[in-house]
Amino acid sequence: MNSRTHGHLAATSSRFVIRKLSYYGLGAALSCGTALAQVEPSATTPVSSTQTETPSTTERIVVTGHKSEGTVIGSPKPLMQIGADEIRSYGVDTVTDLLTTLSPETRSGRGATGNAPVILLNGKRISGLQEVNDLPFEAISRVEIFTEEEALRYGYAADQRVVNIITVKQFHAIRARAYGETSTDGGGENAALSLSFTRLHDDRRINLSARYTASAWLRDSQRGVVPPAASSLYSTQGNLATADDSSLDPVLDRLTGQTVTTAGSPSLPYGQAATLNDILPSVNSLTSSTNASAYTLQPRKHDLSLNGVYADHLTEDVTSSINLSFDHQDQISLQGPARGIVTIPAGNAYSPFSQDVLLYRSFSNVRPLQQTGHTDTGHAGLNFNGNLGSWKWNGEGSYDYARTVTESQTGLSLTTAQTALNNGDLSFDPWSTISSSWLNSRLVNHGRTTSNQGQISGLLSGPVFSLPAGEASTSIAATGTLSKQNAASSVNGVTSRSSISRDIGTLRINGDLPIANSKQHVLSFLGKLDANVNGAVSQVSHFGTLGTLGGGITWSPTSWVQLPFSVLQQTEAPAASSLVAPTIETPNVTTYDYVRGESVQVTTISGGNRNLHSADRHELSLGVILSPPFLEGSRLHLNYVHDNTHHPVLSLPTATAAIQDAFPDNYQRNASGVLETVDLRPVNANNEKRTEWNATFSLSRPFGDDHEAAGHKRHAGGGAEGRYYVVLTQVWRLDDTIRLRSGLPAIDLLNGGTIGGTGGKPKHEVELQAGAYKNGFGVRLDGKWQSGTTTLGSTSAGSLYFSSLATLDLSVFVTLGDMPHWQNRNWAKNFRIMLSLDNISNNRIHAHNGLGITPAGYQPAFMDPMGRTIGLSLRKTL
Repeated sequence: MNSRTHGHLAATSSRFVIRKLSYYGLGAALSCGTALAQVEPSATTPVSSTQTETPSTTERIVVTGHKSEGTVIGSPKPLMQIGADEIRSYGVDTVTDLLTTLSPETRSGRGATGNAPVILLNGKRISGLQEVNDLPFEAISRVEIFTEEEALRYGYAADQRVVNIITVKQFHAIRARAYGETSTDGGGENAALSLSFTRLHDDRRINLSARYTASAWLRDSQRGVVPPAASSLYSTQGNLATADDSSLDPVLDRLTGQTVTTAGSPSLPYGQAATLNDILPSVNSLTSSTNASAYTLQPRKHDLSLNGVYADHLTEDVTSSINLSFDHQDQISLQGPARGIVTIPAGNAYSPFSQDVLLYRSFSNVRPLQQTGHTDTGHAGLNFNGNLGSWKWNGEGSYDYARTVTESQTGLSLTTAQTALNNGDLSFDPWSTISSSWLNSRLVNHGRTTSNQGQISGLLSGPVFSLPAGEASTSIAATGTLSKQNAASSVNGVTSRSSISRDIGTLRINGDLPIANSKQHVLSFLGKLDANVNGAVSQVSHFGTLGTLGGGITWSPTSWVQLPFSVLQQTEAPAASSLVAPTIETPNVTTYDYVRGESVQVTTISGGNRNLHSADRHELSLGVILSPPFLEGSRLHLNYVHDNTHHPVLSLPTATAAIQDAFPDNYQRNASGVLETVDLRPVNANNEKRTEWNATFSLSRPFGDDHEAAGHKRHAGGGAEGRYYVVLTQVWRLDDTIRLRSGLPAIDLLNGGTIGGTGGKPKHEVELQAGAYKNGFGVRLDGKWQSGTTTLGSTSAGSLYFSSLATLDLSVFVTLGDMPHWQNRNWAKNFRIMLSLDNISNNRIHAHNGLGITPAGYQPAFMDPMGRTIGLSLRKTL
């Protein structure tokens, strides 16, 4: 049976299994919901009674509570709650900017690092980020941030925090924004124009937006840095060698008294033939050259995005939304001078050699080599939310399309010049400046990836039965995903094609059990104690059945203390793109070779690896959440995470002795041992262990002593009386090691080990956000600091030491319509001007080797091309 047939049968079987599990889970949930509907709702609780001498006059007073609209499932306390006045003080434009601003607080230390949070809108799931990204900040009533446990209630894994965006009920606006940015060192300009229409009326929501962004080239020459000479024989003057690295000419060997295998090309007037005497000054040495204007630190980009959302009620209890979006991006980067090889035949009038020799030359009189990328993405999403008695349900479907075309120029095709040399045509002189008419044809590698993915999912959540401490609840989520990726590449004229179809069926069940509740007088000495258990089973084509099992408890001994604890065991398949991405060769990429202790330019190979295995993750998390009553508006969250992953998927761009020993085929060297090719395609390591703890402290308070007046009173122009805030986050890595192969020593990423190009991982990172807004004036500070890192090479001279880095960003803005003297001017209403200065001190990471020398490619401008930037934003809402 071939693999295609086997995959089809496996996919069919997986869909059947998941379908049966989904039916059973749905049936069980509906049965529980029906049974519960026959019981008096627990929200109706006798809280007070008055008894007289006559029992018949006893009066029962019943108070029924209702949750405010937009709240999440259950009754968890948020890590942070951010009101509209605080959002205004951030100076953001849309939800996209807001989520970027909140990223330090929404970062999860669980699972794969850098996981983006789950985004909810008014306590409900959405079909994709596109549904909320372009909402203006004025449409947001408040934002709530929750721990990873809340993600379980919505059918997601517990490795993402949850952000619930709650909108205002009535809103109507047209928003326009223009933004421009440049670096104070010069070059690298960025600009953006955006326009949107938004209308909110209860649950009806219309949002239409368009955005265009552009970035200019930033060349190496604009930063005064010189790229390292290529590790090959190419140079502007040229170099000579033979195809088999043998002697260039026996007579030349006798003249020099040594075997001559390489030599620099002579520079002669047009039409003059070379002699062996012209070769003597450069025997066994190479000419070299660099052209900083032929390389870019930042590519040139153009991006157009269109997005539309419509949401409304279908029935009294069912809401729906539809989202359509499209994005087109063009990108061009410069990869070094154009270059080519010709063979100078023995007996040619220009050649003094008795055999054929190869001439390697680069050319500055034609445009540099380019790598271009064109990406089109489209998204369609459909979302439904409703109630089924005391249960809530959600159904959503989405379709995503992406197409990326990459063209990478690797050199010049000198076929015409070679024909002239072979025929003895004297019009082509290899020793002089070569006319651009001989250099028109280029060698180009092509890559194309097309991705289609459809997904449908359903969520059912609600109470199951009552316990003394409260109601036990469950969430049942079923998801089916069908995806197909096609990849094609043409490398050195050889075309290869690959494709993969992946079917994934997932059933995830989460249960919440209240154990103690002092308000219900159940084990009151414990305060509030809730337990959670969750599990998931996924059928993934080509990988079989993968499972997840987890659980935890959240203990609140007092109202201002929470102690969450969780464990997780998960098996996950590699992304489809990691398996079948097209093979792309990129020349002239600067990298550091730790084995030889030198910077070189190499050809990198990127793409997919069909031999990847699934990864197994085991994780433990402990936390403390404090909301001290003596410091109103403050919150402290401490979290400890230990993660042990077997067979993680990673890329290995750096050549250290340990990495090369584990994956020798990924690094190709020439006869002299100089690194020439680095294979970046993903691989499975043996295991990775990671332990860290992180902390977030936040404080947000209104100006003045009267919290009620200062927090809620508004100017006639709509601005708040004033508010200030401080958010401080830190990550402290205690352990981070990777074992690449069984039997090999582990690489300590915190103490001299690396798998990346800029050293290991910093042990400590800190981020500070602070700001204030009052009477139309706002100021915002963003500071970051990370500790230095070290990467130990094969020798002390080959080791690299990276400095710590501290940066500070400042934004100052004014909303003209909120200023006391401008409130009655219609043109000034909701008109904001912002001036931003990022990286005020123009700090960059500094790197040096054991000799105190900064290797080529590690100058500060390479580490951070833009440096200090200044930007101006104009924003108007009608």
